[in-house]
Amino acid sequence: MIPLIRARPGIRIPELASIFGVRDAEIWEDITEVLTMCGVPPYLPHNYLVFAIHGDSVSIRFAEHLSRPVHLTLQEALAIDLALRSVSGGRLPAFGDAAPRLRRKLRELLGGPDRAALDTFDRHVAGTPPSDLVTETICLLKEAMGRNIAVRAVYYTASRDDVTERTIEPYGLIDHRGHWYVIAHDRLRDRMVSFRVDRLRSAVLLPDEEYEVPDDFTAEQFRRDDLYTPQADDLAVKVRFEQSLAARMREETDRKSLQELPDGRVVKTFRMAPGRPRWLYTHVARYGPQAEILSPPEIRAGMAAFLDGVLDAAEGFSGAAARPAARTAAAVSRPKRPQTKRKPRR
Repeated sequence: MIPLIRARPGIRIPELASIFGVRDAEIWEDITEVLTMCGVPPYLPHNYLVFAIHGDSVSIRFAEHLSRPVHLTLQEALAIDLALRSVSGGRLPAFGDAAPRLRRKLRELLGGPDRAALDTFDRHVAGTPPSDLVTETICLLKEAMGRNIAVRAVYYTASRDDVTERTIEPYGLIDHRGHWYVIAHDRLRDRMVSFRVDRLRSAVLLPDEEYEVPDDFTAEQFRRDDLYTPQADDLAVKVRFEQSLAARMREETDRKSLQELPDGRVVKTFRMAPGRPRWLYTHVARYGPQAEILSPPEIRAGMAAFLDGVLDAAEGFSGAAARPAARTAAAVSRPKRPQTKRKPRR
């Protein structure tokens, strides 16, 4: 209605009612009780919509930002729908049922081929909701944060394949790349770290152990590529990625951690705690021959040993044929191991 009034100053209320298929009184109410309360930041007087009504004719001022009816393109609708999935489909109802209602409205707004495309998207894309245990743990952590009391839990550390009992002071929760993390002060290590919620077990509240959250804490500062808290003694590991992965690395990486090479390849600097390189080995191995650890030498050698272990396991599982295919993983050069000849089967 606003773009129409802008395009035709002085349009009559009965004509507007006829165009939109409603009563004259409804148009009056929309203008005088709703639209006059609408504006844009910083909400100064000239940031609100101003209507001039003479008899049954209406004009509008300060609505230049609404020059045409708002209409989502299919790409915009798909992007919004995908974003809404992350706060629905089994997630904690932080916004009640708002996300499912918005998704239904989105489908009502679209028609024809766009609606059919969104229906196809529904049939082929689905998220994985957290388990009941994760949901229960998140509820417990939220209660702890609401009361500022500590939590004791058993935690599995994947990089060390180790289980320890921890007492943590939860500061915030993050849904990051399909996993829930709690940002907390870990009393065992006496520093703030992130814990994957699905690796916490037997969590209990400690009502007698209160804590204070630092004034400058924000959960968003921990949302980054690897969700790791840097330390003074971190190792700087340089990994080179082929040109085919360069664009992806630019999107995922802070500019300070990325070096552009003349041939189109890029070198990304990872920071990791000494003695905990396994997560990096598994990460780099995902890219096969498209990635190579350059330095430091001990991490490069560790990558080679890690891949040898993977190859040995693969060989034991599926025979010697697995070794040539797997050896390309991570493109780490290492000396060839002697091969034993097998006797042909009769």
